[in-house]
Amino acid sequence: MSKETVVTNKSTQLFLDLAIRSLEASWKLFQEINGDGDANDYLDDPDFMSPFIMHVIDHIQNNFEKFTTQEGDYGDIKEVNFEQIAALLVWHSERFRK
Repeated sequence: MSKETVVTNKSTQLFLDLAIRSLEASWKLFQEINGDGDANDYLDDPDFMSPFIMHVIDHIQNNFEKFTTQEGDYGDIKEVNFEQIAALLVWHSERFRK
């Protein structure tokens, strides 16, 4: 990652860690449900990926306090940089290419 993508805010980093795990789990479930389809077609489709990533962000945002507490940590949702989170999740989704 470049210097521009380094996360320095603790709350943003906590959110990102949770969001990446959620994105990976959601993608795995999506693949299981959709069988042998070409995942790359979906990764290249912004009309699919944008809502997919936004769903992950919404899920973590709605449960941020609960999730961080379960993991024995604390973050402030008001300090999370959501633009950075979205960009990093798009970047991370490239790892799903086969």
